Amino acid sequence: YGAGEIAAAALGDAKRADVVGERTFGEGAVQKTFDLQDGSALILTIAKYQTPGGKKIEDEAVMPTVVVGPSANNNNDDDEDEAEQPSKADAILNKGLELLKAKAA
Repeated sequence: YGAGEIAAAALGDAKRADVVGERTFGEGAVQKTFDLQDGSALILTIAKYQTPGGKKIEDEAVMPTVVVGPSANNNNDDDEDEAEQPSKADAILNKGLELLKAKAA
């Protein structure tokens, strides 16, 4: 599981922060591996994380309150020069900074 995903889910669900970015992968389970005598193994899910509102992260993932990235823009124009486009991380960071500046004003 990703600690950032769990923190984002908790903050967003509790309306304590804007979550900016893309839908997460949905890693929200705790698994334990049991090694068996024949050399094989059994992987057992022993817990699932959920948001304060009761949504299971593994089942529904975390959807940001402000979507930035492929989920927000499914237009795949191959003609555009990728060098002119900001990286995905920069777009998310820039949107986050824009939101913070707007709240500070």
